[in-house]
Amino acid sequence: MSLSVPARFVVSARTRHGRSPRSPRPVGTDKQRRVRSGNREASCRAASVDVSPHADTSVRSFLHDKTVVLTGSTGFLAKVFLEKLLWEQGDVRTVFLIIAPRGSQTAGDRLTKEIIATPLFDRLRERHGDGFHEFIYSKLIPVAGDLGVDDLGLTPTDLDAITTNCEIVVHSAATTTFNERFDVAVNINTLGAKRILDLAKQCKNLKVMCHVSTAFVNGLRVGDAQERAFQMGDSIVNELQNGDDASTSDDTSKGLDPYSEIALAFEEARRTDSHQQASGSSTSEKELNERLITLGTQRAKLFGWQDTYVFTKAMGEQLISNERNDVPVVIVRPSIVEGAFAEPFPGWIEGVRMADPLILAYGKGLISGFVGDKKGVLDIVPVDAVVNVMLASLALEGNKSYDTTGNEASENAEIPVYHVGTSTLNPLNFLVFLEIVKDYFAQTPLKEKKSGALIVPPRNISVFKSRKLFEFDTWLRQDGVRVMGTSILEKIKPGSINSADRRKNTIARKTWDQLRGMGELYEPYTTYAARFSSTNVKQLRYEMSDEDRVAFPFELEQLDWTEYLSTIHIPGLLKHALRVGVPVKSSSDKSTSDKVKPPSSVEVMPIVTEKA
Repeated sequence: MSLSVPARFVVSARTRHGRSPRSPRPVGTDKQRRVRSGNREASCRAASVDVSPHADTSVRSFLHDKTVVLTGSTGFLAKVFLEKLLWEQGDVRTVFLIIAPRGSQTAGDRLTKEIIATPLFDRLRERHGDGFHEFIYSKLIPVAGDLGVDDLGLTPTDLDAITTNCEIVVHSAATTTFNERFDVAVNINTLGAKRILDLAKQCKNLKVMCHVSTAFVNGLRVGDAQERAFQMGDSIVNELQNGDDASTSDDTSKGLDPYSEIALAFEEARRTDSHQQASGSSTSEKELNERLITLGTQRAKLFGWQDTYVFTKAMGEQLISNERNDVPVVIVRPSIVEGAFAEPFPGWIEGVRMADPLILAYGKGLISGFVGDKKGVLDIVPVDAVVNVMLASLALEGNKSYDTTGNEASENAEIPVYHVGTSTLNPLNFLVFLEIVKDYFAQTPLKEKKSGALIVPPRNISVFKSRKLFEFDTWLRQDGVRVMGTSILEKIKPGSINSADRRKNTIARKTWDQLRGMGELYEPYTTYAARFSSTNVKQLRYEMSDEDRVAFPFELEQLDWTEYLSTIHIPGLLKHALRVGVPVKSSSDKSTSDKVKPPSSVEVMPIVTEKA
């Protein structure tokens, strides 16, 4: 859609709203530092360090009357970011949402249906009442754009409106499929980052750009992984070789060149397509996709990354480091982003995230455990903690983007990187995670949708040392012996099994294939050897004002994993992602005796997994 620059861009906040700009809302100062959130209170523990004296780090003050560009707003993380932004700073001037039209749906249609209509915005509805839609549509401007197209496919009018007025750019869009086609992942995750950077360079009043990466760009590193942006030539495999090129291939000896990888991905896609057309080959689209999927996985592992997703995200960081010039950039790297701890309300989640297929598969009795490292950790983090780090880092780095003399910050300054994870701050042991899941479903078993029969998961839960052991155990649980026997019998004597048994066999094979695929995709994350240093995250919290620490908390060290998973995240997953009626405990309720008791059983749809 096309847009003209609204008149509100050239008038004051007082004129736009008929009142003076809203001052930051007061925050209580009792011992537990309670801050009202909608119609409930969220308890926020005070930071253990002294309050920073710096007055210019107020997040709300920085965001006041700013114009923001946001990508990925139809996705889980960016959507929560948007809601929190509007909740904490209602006097943000405008948010341009770059949204790709889908089919007959325009960017505006998707804004209405996929963003505003969700329960995520309920507390804003409550705050604004009948004026909610007027408030929302006065702030949000949907812009048709495509991350996979040069210049983002923006019309000249849209581009001019953004570059003339934008002060903050937040890039959260990505394809998060682990085994994506190489050309698709490169185009979205690598070149997409460059295209957003190019847009930021054109913004005349830009103060800061936030690039959302992933902590797992650390690839196959082992041990402490520092908060450092990738530079041109960086290669995990060369790091692991400790500079010894004796066993390094010609492809990797000179380090990783993202421009060469981009060219390779597109050339292979063109070559494959041209070959099919010239030869009249009957090769199916599925086979062509598999070739490009395989190529991406091969290139990722060649340079020391576990899959195409994290490989192409790492190359996106490289392009930003190489081409940013004097653009102030901050990189936020979350680990596995899961349901909200407190905001906008406990347990909010959309879709089935990475750890959730494991939870659901066990609850449905499909698996008795998962492949992983008994002594390892599963690095997950609530979405609201990630959003709070994003907002706080924008304020801190945005205020730093100009030095005390008024000169722009040097382009040689190192890009700040923030690992928003728990593997060093508050490690969740993988076996402990599985035990919490087991205990939850022992108390709250699911039941079959059709029969209503309770699903009794395995009494014991296991961590399998290898994927083959996991696959064999899962094969047995899917009645593999019977399936194999009846299949052999059918081959020997066609027509020997009835249609009902044939259907059971088909379902069993499909389920086993899904679970086997889940094991293959997720094993690198359940056996992950790197631990994400969060020094910058802790320093960020120190730099924040006392008020901002309460309004934008991310004290992951104090997160109680049993409480979060069993009373907030798993019930929230069932309620919001699967539409199962399960009460979710309020995070403000710290009394064990008053915890919300889940029902004795819940009904669940037969969902095993979905794309990560």
